[in-house]
Amino acid sequence: MASAVWGWVRRQRRGNRWLALVVGLALTGPAPAEDRPDAAAPVATPGASTAAATGDGAVPRVGFSGSGKQIWAKSSLFAEAPPLAVGTWLTAKPECQGKFVLIEFWRTWCGACKRTAPLLNRLHEKYAGELVVIGITGESAEKVRTAYHGPELKYPLAIDLPGSNPRDAEQGAYEANFGVWGWPHVIIIEPEANAVVWEGFPGLAGYELTEAKIEKILAIGRESRQAAGTPTPTAPAK
Repeated sequence: MASAVWGWVRRQRRGNRWLALVVGLALTGPAPAEDRPDAAAPVATPGASTAAATGDGAVPRVGFSGSGKQIWAKSSLFAEAPPLAVGTWLTAKPECQGKFVLIEFWRTWCGACKRTAPLLNRLHEKYAGELVVIGITGESAEKVRTAYHGPELKYPLAIDLPGSNPRDAEQGAYEANFGVWGWPHVIIIEPEANAVVWEGFPGLAGYELTEAKIEKILAIGRESRQAAGTPTPTAPAK
């Protein structure tokens, strides 16, 4: 399947120079100045887990994505994502077939996760026909119901399958595939080869996840579907 993933990437890049530029900007490059939040706003940082420290008590070093940006996880950029598997859906299970899937790994105590929620709510509502937004945590359903105090989460939510990290009991099995230790961590998976085409902390200065980037990513998907003669997915009925 790795060859299929890279085949998808190559197809997006060889169409024309404009498309190659969009791929580079939307998937791996810094956000243009007009896409960034107010420069005067404080720089956001992810919530890191002390429980995810290494055996000698040291906090894991910040990693780097395949794009060169800092991430608080293992890089999976352009790799095949494992099939989505969760323990319990707290909402109706979404239909992901043929759509881009944005997964946010989050925690109830995480301030940066709460600041990201309004953006994810907007993406969920605006792009429902092409993009599925899912929040996954390894915390218990009871903790999500009682300990979370922040903006309403309007997108699908799930409790991860039990994990096996002895240093972080709340890290579920699906999240562990991506080696996450700072939250929120977002991945975006494209539907053709199930490849991760964006990853990272959505508030990282210079690499923020924005509606403009999502629009560019989805535009690449539309062009790919059009070239393949694949129907555009529809939004779920409300």
